[in-house]
Amino acid sequence: MVIKEDILPDREFVLNLLKKLKIPLSVRRHSEKVADKAMQIGSKIKKTKVDMHLIEIGALLHDIGRTKAHGFKHALIGGKIIRQRGFSERLARICETHILGGIDKEDAGKIGLPIKDYLPTTLEEKIICLADKHMSGTKEVSIQERFNRWFQKYGKSEILIKSKNRIEKIQNEIESLM
Repeated sequence: MVIKEDILPDREFVLNLLKKLKIPLSVRRHSEKVADKAMQIGSKIKKTKVDMHLIEIGALLHDIGRTKAHGFKHALIGGKIIRQRGFSERLARICETHILGGIDKEDAGKIGLPIKDYLPTTLEEKIICLADKHMSGTKEVSIQERFNRWFQKYGKSEILIKSKNRIEKIQNEIESLM
């Protein structure tokens, strides 16, 4: 018997699903680059086991919510789409926790999300969150470059500063496992 938690589609299915849902080509290309980066990060981890299939599929699906929104809510929409399709809850969590460096419940309320923590907790969630921050569109950037762009565009808000600190902590944690 297959438990819902174990339902992970394969790469070809996911790429076809993203096309079918009319995810813009630029977002699909971004997701493929995030998947490549996440796989690269995951393959370097030697001190613990990581689920490379989950990393690949989760990274490809992390922005599936962009079918309906491009702000913070795309994360929630993505989780909902994943659940409606009967896929693993682990994939839904990846969608919901990849935004910024994760969002705590205090900040969730400030940006209009339901009040709860949207923080990556599993190693796979953290790897995808980190890989996503390393991709600006399809171009790889440093964490500093990514946040500098956001600081210029949105100002050095408390939420962005906390997010940058979280991502740096995630990066250090992942590097300690290599």
